Amino acid sequence: MLKATWNLRAVLSVHVLRLAAGVLLVRLVYPSFFNASPFVIEMTDRLLVLALVLWTVRHTKGDLAALGLSLNNWGTNVLKGVAGGAVLLLISLYSERIYTTMLLVSPAQHPIVAQVQAALSWQQLILPLFLASVAAPVTEEILYRLFTFLPLKDKWGLWGGALLSAAIFALFHFNAYWLVEMMIVGIGFALLYVWTGSLLTAITAHSFINTSKIVMMYFGVPLV
Repeated sequence: MLKATWNLRAVLSVHVLRLAAGVLLVRLVYPSFFNASPFVIEMTDRLLVLALVLWTVRHTKGDLAALGLSLNNWGTNVLKGVAGGAVLLLISLYSERIYTTMLLVSPAQHPIVAQVQAALSWQQLILPLFLASVAAPVTEEILYRLFTFLPLKDKWGLWGGALLSAAIFALFHFNAYWLVEMMIVGIGFALLYVWTGSLLTAITAHSFINTSKIVMMYFGVPLV
């Protein structure tokens, strides 16, 4: 059974510490020694997330394998993740079309999107693909689904937890354009996680969406 051993105060603490430590490192520590690249800044955030979450889970005697962070039945869970990701990708693309055609708004360009659009060869896609298809899905599903969603679910039920964790997931991307879309896919990731009992399913679905969008952008397929 997917049940948190930590409380909502621990969740709040981790989110605050992530932001504070990130600002301290990127704005004060790094400039004193070198000019940090966007990749270094991004990886700093990802490693901070992993360190804070994994330490908190272990400190509260949580069992990561029991919480779905394992490779048990990995083949089945990956297939379910791909299927779920395909459905959520269609929803994501449709929501973007609604934003641009009905609401007459355009997205702010994400740094990874800029790198993909500027890529002249597949070699130049390696870093953005790694960040979007591996680093982001792994760390964000650990933070927002395993760590944030579970205690919210324990307190407010499945749908309350899914909605609130998806809202936090969307808000922490600091982009109003993606708010509704990310809430929808965030709820989808949470449901996949609960359905299979495996975080690998949610990670796979997340990776499938990000990878698909990068490939589409690289080959000039319009997303909206």
